[in-house]
Amino acid sequence: MKKSMKKAAALTLSAVMSTGLLAGCGGDSGSGTGSAAGNTGSTGSSGGAIDTSEHVDLKMYLLGDRTPDFDEVYAEINKILEEKLNCSVSVEFLGWGEHDTKYSLLFSGGEDFDLIFTASSWGHYEPTVAMGGFYPLTEEFIQTYAPDIWDVVPEVAWSQAKIDGTAYMVPNYQNEFGQDVIAVRGDLMEKYGVSQITNWDELIDFYKKCGADGQYASQGGPWYQYFQAQGYTITGGAPKGGELILYNTQDPSNLDFTYILDWEGFADYCHQMKELADAGCWSQDVLSSGDERQTGLLTGRTAGMIWNLGSCRNYAEQANKEHPEWNVALMDPVANQPKKVNSYINNGMAINVNSQNPERAMMVLNEFYTNPTINDLTRFGIVGKHWEPVGDDQFKVITTEGYGVDSNCNWGWMNAEIKRTEYKEDRTALDDTYDAMLASWESNIKEEHIYDGFNFDSTNVTVQMAAVDAVIPTYCDPLINGLVPDVDKALEDFRNAMETAGIRDIIAELEKQAAEYVESKK
Repeated sequence: MKKSMKKAAALTLSAVMSTGLLAGCGGDSGSGTGSAAGNTGSTGSSGGAIDTSEHVDLKMYLLGDRTPDFDEVYAEINKILEEKLNCSVSVEFLGWGEHDTKYSLLFSGGEDFDLIFTASSWGHYEPTVAMGGFYPLTEEFIQTYAPDIWDVVPEVAWSQAKIDGTAYMVPNYQNEFGQDVIAVRGDLMEKYGVSQITNWDELIDFYKKCGADGQYASQGGPWYQYFQAQGYTITGGAPKGGELILYNTQDPSNLDFTYILDWEGFADYCHQMKELADAGCWSQDVLSSGDERQTGLLTGRTAGMIWNLGSCRNYAEQANKEHPEWNVALMDPVANQPKKVNSYINNGMAINVNSQNPERAMMVLNEFYTNPTINDLTRFGIVGKHWEPVGDDQFKVITTEGYGVDSNCNWGWMNAEIKRTEYKEDRTALDDTYDAMLASWESNIKEEHIYDGFNFDSTNVTVQMAAVDAVIPTYCDPLINGLVPDVDKALEDFRNAMETAGIRDIIAELEKQAAEYVESKK
């Protein structure tokens, strides 16, 4: 394909979190990049005219919640799309508390739409490909209807997006760290005599002190922090967003997979969570709660929140503005561990296989991805109301109310080549901590593990995957949050239910595909 070495080398450069706030460079001209203007046609890579004389209205699904000014921002975007591509885009959202159950129903129910956010593992990419939900993106199709995307997205990203040799998503182009941090109330840390949270023991100590004080520590058990502290990470495409089958990403020579119910560490974690839950470290109704991740922190219900670095800074900043006395800070619970850079398919966009206008949908993605004006609108909102440009490559926030920075599921078309960085006029201690933490991560990137780019295709075990998915809410979720009367019995019940559901078939198929993947990379 093209320029893989140039873009692959960028993996060790500036990094942005999964829903992060860090930006790069770009102008604010409305002219876009390589797309030709006019309602009568645009020009593809072959030089031939693409007929856009018929107006079309496209429908797009994003994840999260609609912000108050979202429609106002997208009205400005549609003005540009009307002029350039003779089309408009309407957007529906799948909330954080509902997308796990509703995403697949859009496809199985034959919902009429064109574009949708997707991501490997957590964002339903592999299961939706397995059910035939996404439109296949051939090189010719991309080059014809999104030539500017083709010029930007590195070869390694397209390779990661391929399942059985075909890509079904446009991957984002940014460098993300696959590491969560904690935004935590500094006033409570001071109250409990906790100076830092840099490892698992310090995290658990803080949680226990919160519980003893009648203060919820978090909105549930810190499962990710536990297995990350052991060097493990999720396996793309595996059940429960990859959480049931892990691999040691810190040891590239270790090609074994770890099924959590075969791992003594999981039982140890579950016993610890039972102790914390009984101590009141989080609410007993956490499994039925519809709260967003940030809700507990922003309302004072919890002492902290766990998410990627960018999102934690965003909500920590908001909390400090509303409650300066909280002094919310950022803590890395695996501070000494080399950091994993996420694959490019951790965020992306796909076209519904049943879209009536896949060509126009791809042309719209080309604009979202490479037109600086549209990209800025989706990231920051309206100039003069939500943000101001500072030079050609920075931005200054006016207000995060109404729209927010990188808070509207614009992550699927992040483009490092035109991203602005934030200009901070009145820097705070939080800003200094963020920059220092990011710099330390950039200087401590782990060696790449071959499985970092592997994604399991569940097509051959769809029945077993469905059965396993049905087991998760009843057995796994209560365990990882310590909400079971008897941990050992709950583990045994979970194990038996998984065996009956066919987990061994899934593991065998995954190991077979992984071996083939490793062989194909030789």
